[in-house]
Amino acid sequence: MYYAIRYYKMTGKCIDIDAVLEEKAPSLKKKMPGFLISYLKRIVHEDELNAFLSSHWEDDGTDFVGSFLDELGVSYGIDGADLPEDGRKTFVCNHALGGLDGVVLLKMLCDKYGKAKAVVNDILMYISPMKSLFIPVNVVSRKQNKESLNLIDECMTDNIPILFFPAGKVSRRDGNGNIADLEWKKTFVAKSIEFRRDVVPLYFDGRNSEFFYNLAYWRTKLGIKQNIEMLYLADEMYKSKFSHFNITVGEAISCDSLSGMPIAEKTRWIREKCYSLNKSSHT
Repeated sequence: MYYAIRYYKMTGKCIDIDAVLEEKAPSLKKKMPGFLISYLKRIVHEDELNAFLSSHWEDDGTDFVGSFLDELGVSYGIDGADLPEDGRKTFVCNHALGGLDGVVLLKMLCDKYGKAKAVVNDILMYISPMKSLFIPVNVVSRKQNKESLNLIDECMTDNIPILFFPAGKVSRRDGNGNIADLEWKKTFVAKSIEFRRDVVPLYFDGRNSEFFYNLAYWRTKLGIKQNIEMLYLADEMYKSKFSHFNITVGEAISCDSLSGMPIAEKTRWIREKCYSLNKSSHT
């Protein structure tokens, strides 16, 4: 879906599956039956997203996420500890939904602190109205990863909340049937220590459909490397229309307490803190 956004100026559409296929796989597009192309357009919700994006393309980030949640009829509630009054914190959360959870959490942080930023895959920068809310990370180029880390450093010096999804990918079902994040990356711990930011664990109580988890599980079992389940994230988002999500806030963890233990071990400990906020499970 996100690759399609780059064709906005070329086709007048924010998302254009035909243009993506023509650019990325023209020979495949010629062989694809029309019903399959129509199916792709349907699962990425091309028409609905284009209608919304074309109406809100000039919005700033805060207004954009608010309007999008209104469009979906999505609401949220906050439980647990109070959000800190001082927003200069590192917020970390499980990646329950793979997209909509980020929108909800950015809305929550912006409502409280006026502005916020989230560390995201740089391909999301094609969503122009949300650029002001993103710290892009390139997951392919080693050279640009260094540039991304420099950008994270720059933002960490500011007095705004920074949101990390340390898993980097949406939660999956494991071999034991538990739905949880993959292993968390340790960047957020290292940067919080370096820039003396306390860490606030969050737990987002939400889940995708059984179809999504089963597809991801069997795709992995069959050794298919392409994350084909990611094609369905827009569809999962629309399945959550009119949902109410609960966000549980944990007590802030002092940056001073993060020293003296190997960073990898500290990362696992904070992940456990996050999941301990889930009242129904302690994954």
